[in-house]
Amino acid sequence: MPDYLIHKLTAKSSVGHGVHSPFVYNFIREVIRENNEITPPSIIEKIHQDNLNSNIPISIQTLGAKSISLSENSKLGSVVRLSSVTPKIGKLLYRISHWVNPRYILEIGTSVGISTMYIAAATPFAKITTLEGNPDKIEQALKNFSLSSLNNITLIEGDFNLTLNMALSSQPRLDMVFFDGNHQTEPTLHYFKQCLELSHDKSVFIFDDIRWSKEMFNTWQIIKGHKSVSISIDLFNMGILFFREGISKQHFKVNF
Repeated sequence: MPDYLIHKLTAKSSVGHGVHSPFVYNFIREVIRENNEITPPSIIEKIHQDNLNSNIPISIQTLGAKSISLSENSKLGSVVRLSSVTPKIGKLLYRISHWVNPRYILEIGTSVGISTMYIAAATPFAKITTLEGNPDKIEQALKNFSLSSLNNITLIEGDFNLTLNMALSSQPRLDMVFFDGNHQTEPTLHYFKQCLELSHDKSVFIFDDIRWSKEMFNTWQIIKGHKSVSISIDLFNMGILFFREGISKQHFKVNF
C-alpha cells in the first residue's frame, strides 16, 4: 500500500477529531485547517504564480541532496515547482508564523524566497534570517523580496556549514526555524542540534520534505524522538516539532 494512502487512513482529520491534547487540538483547528480569514498578502501569491510561469534560466548547483528532476540549467518555473513550497504549504507557513508570532526566525534553504516571503509577511516586526548557497537563486530571491516590499529579511549567502554558525551567533534565541536546505541525514541532524542550542519552550521547528527519501524519513524519525521534543506533527510531506514543557512526548499524524 502506498505511503500516502497509509498516512491518509491512519492520520487524524484536519478538524481535530480524536486528538486528546488540547494544545494540538487547538493548533490543528486554528492553523493546520485552512482558514480564509488568515491569508497572505495577494502580492506574495502573485509573485509565487509569476515565478511558476517564468522561463528565466536558473543554474542549479547544490551542496545537499539533489532533485532528480532538475538539470544543472533549468527554468525558474521548474525550480519553483520542484523545490519551492506549494501555494498550499506557503499559506500554511503563513498561518504557523502568524500563530507562533515569532521574533527571531531562521530559514535554512531560501531557494528563490517563496517560503521566506510567506513566513516573513505574517510577522512584519520579526527578524528573519535565511540561508542559501546558490547565486542564481539568491539573485531571484532578492528580486522577489524587493517586489514584495518586505524589509525584515536578511539573506546570507554561502555553504550552510559556514553560514549557519554566522547566523546563530547573531540570534539571542530561535522562535521558529524552517529546515529546507539539505535532505541528508548527517547535515540535517547537525543543523537541528545547532539550532536546539537557541530553542526554548515556545519554539517551533518545521521540516519540509520529510518523505523526500527513505533516508530523510529515517532522519525525521530520529529527530522527532529527540529527548527535547514534546510534540511532533506529521503532515506527510512536512513535520512540525514543539518543545513545550510539562507535556508528555506525543506524536501525531494529521491529514492536510
